[in-house]
Amino acid sequence: MAARDNLDPEGDNEGVDMNDPQIWTLIGVFAAAILGGFTVVITSLSRVIRAEVGGLRAEIGGLRGEVGSEIGGLRGEVGSEIGGLRSEVGAQIGGLRAEMLGEIGGLRGEIGGLRGEVAGLHARFDGLEKRMDHLDRDVQAITDRLWRGDRGA
Repeated sequence: MAARDNLDPEGDNEGVDMNDPQIWTLIGVFAAAILGGFTVVITSLSRVIRAEVGGLRAEIGGLRGEVGSEIGGLRGEVGSEIGGLRSEVGAQIGGLRAEMLGEIGGLRGEIGGLRGEVAGLHARFDGLEKRMDHLDRDVQAITDRLWRGDRGA
């Protein structure tokens, strides 16, 4: 009864008297209830986290697919643009090549014409040279007549 006196110093204990085994049993029941509650909460929290992670994985997988298709589309667009630019540049180079060949052909024709004109000039110079030779011969003949004529007179 000394224990009872320590618990209820006034001595007016009207409640149920409990002994040590009952107290330990209540402590065990409360501990089991708390551990069971923690177990239920942790298990349900774990399930919720797993479900959310699964949902995130599905969303990430969907995003991967979308990003992959977008990248594929961009790759196709860039490839077609590059192909278009290649064909345009090729056409421009082909056009420039044709223009240059035409211009070179024109220059060759003009050079041929100049060669013909130079050949004509050569022929005229040859004619002038022959005339000069004849003129030189005639001047020599005139000079010989004049000099001979002055000597004999």
